[in-house]
Amino acid sequence: MSQDKFALSEAFGPDHAAAYDNQFEELQAIKGLLHLILETGLGKLPDNARILVAGAGTGAEVRYLATRFPKWQFALIDPSSAMLDVARRHAEAEGFAARCTFHNAYVSEVEAFDFDGATSLLVSHFLTQADSRTAYFRSIADRLRPGAPLFNADLCANMNAPDFPMVMELWLNLLSRTGMTPEGRAHYQQMFGSQFACHGPAKVEHMMESAGFALPAQCMQAGLIRGWLTAKA
Repeated sequence: MSQDKFALSEAFGPDHAAAYDNQFEELQAIKGLLHLILETGLGKLPDNARILVAGAGTGAEVRYLATRFPKWQFALIDPSSAMLDVARRHAEAEGFAARCTFHNAYVSEVEAFDFDGATSLLVSHFLTQADSRTAYFRSIADRLRPGAPLFNADLCANMNAPDFPMVMELWLNLLSRTGMTPEGRAHYQQMFGSQFACHGPAKVEHMMESAGFALPAQCMQAGLIRGWLTAKA
């Protein structure tokens, strides 16, 4: 296991994984919006589509899609074994594990190709360097069929924009509904731009294009979360 994968496994270890599904219960409306756009954006794929799920975590998007597309197959990829264990338990309990493969790895390490579509929800913003983030998008594009869609969503904002302080304040107020303390608010503000990437929307779109995707279309924003639909060029 590489050093950075070990660090991610520690950050998203068993305790974090066990609590993750309930951590943002107060923000279910935003999760519902992400899943609705994901379903609509990928919904015209074939009945037997193969979906690459980058940074699958505990598998929330797969749990949503598996019930709506009962023949789709999913490759859940995540460097945190603890998060992936929770995703596997959900899949087994809900009856779609036979349609899933689980990969404790980075996308670039998975030797599977020609996927019909992909998801990346709240993943790439952990890659704070532009070259690493572009390489992540390229690793997804390399494993897709030409024309295969990607729905990508991340924390994203131009920190130099005049409206950034207002949007950040709104976002922190939303997070306060999840139990975030005043100390947590201050820590979160420090993390934005350090542990969370501070690339603005135009830069993120350029990274996806440079990685082999068509011009992304921003199709949602909820607080600091933005979502884009694109496809392998």
